[in-house]
Amino acid sequence: MRILIGSDYFYPVLPGGGERRMYEVGRRLAKNNEVHVITRRLENLPSYEVYENMHIHRVYVPIKRGTLEKFINGLFFMAGGLFKALKLGRFDIYAPQHFFPVAPIWVGSKLLDTPIVVTIHDVFYTPEWIQQYGLKGFLMSIFEKISLKISYTKMITVSNSSKEKLVAGGVSRKMIEVIPNGVDLALFDKVRAQKADRPRVIYVGRLIEYKHVDELLMAFSKLNLDAELYIMGVGPERKKLEELARRLGIGDRTTFTGFLGDVQKIELLKSSHVCVLPSTVEGFGIAVVEAMAAGVPTLSADIPALREVTRGGEVGLLFTPRNVDELAMKLNGLLKNEKLQRELAEKGYKHVKAKFAWDTIAEKVERVFAAQLFK
Repeated sequence: MRILIGSDYFYPVLPGGGERRMYEVGRRLAKNNEVHVITRRLENLPSYEVYENMHIHRVYVPIKRGTLEKFINGLFFMAGGLFKALKLGRFDIYAPQHFFPVAPIWVGSKLLDTPIVVTIHDVFYTPEWIQQYGLKGFLMSIFEKISLKISYTKMITVSNSSKEKLVAGGVSRKMIEVIPNGVDLALFDKVRAQKADRPRVIYVGRLIEYKHVDELLMAFSKLNLDAELYIMGVGPERKKLEELARRLGIGDRTTFTGFLGDVQKIELLKSSHVCVLPSTVEGFGIAVVEAMAAGVPTLSADIPALREVTRGGEVGLLFTPRNVDELAMKLNGLLKNEKLQRELAEKGYKHVKAKFAWDTIAEKVERVFAAQLFK
């Protein structure tokens, strides 16, 4: 098959679970298919390169920093993406992921009358968009509603909770295929790291408002033990979070790492004792799965997607979203209970091994793509 993937970001910049998924699935599809990728061009990256058999085409955007929140970047990306999609000719399958890549790839598929399979990780609603981004969020909510109403050949989402949101938004159940995100277990198993000498808490993800990293900082400041906190990720909230850590008196025990490569990320995960995800908006929760793959117990907000990925709290602890005191209490208890840490780590790793291997996920995606060619 000749496949065109559309992703906001791609190799070597993978700031979130959606970008990681497109990269991991894409490089596996490229072993037996001709795979092209349209993505944004950040600073010092070429307009075109071949990496792991994938043809990566990068679109100019005026703002080079790695953030998904600049709407003007999205407009430039959509215009440039459509131009590149048409210039590359006809593909057997068009495969954009939500958000901005959908529009140019959809237009290209319709003009050339070929199947389009869109991947949607999660769905916001207008109040959520406005709460997070104000007027810009209102515009984004309109864009999202339009993108859910246009016709696709098939829609892939990453969890049953995201599927129910799509159905509530008017998408037919028959249109939706649930294929979760995953991890490269071979890589995780290969990387070695020693546990930190003192209790180490880690957060992995974007530094954006709905991830509620500020509440993790507040909860961490309430712990009655000598622990350290690592915040791994990039995003517009970093400066505010650094200032908050200083005001809370935990600046000397809090490290903001920025973006790290895969091996560095796994080493830091494996050196940690607990991974916390306080986010209230997740379509899947790849950070939780990656922590499990690293053998690290997790503590997550009790929202549908994270409840699903932890089997209702069986393989990872949950806390009431936005409840800083409960988060602090459970984090304190988990850090002091080495037996519970070991039990959760073992359960989590077995869960990931059984359900979230990238090779299996890529095979499922390829079967979905192939099935559309005969409709």
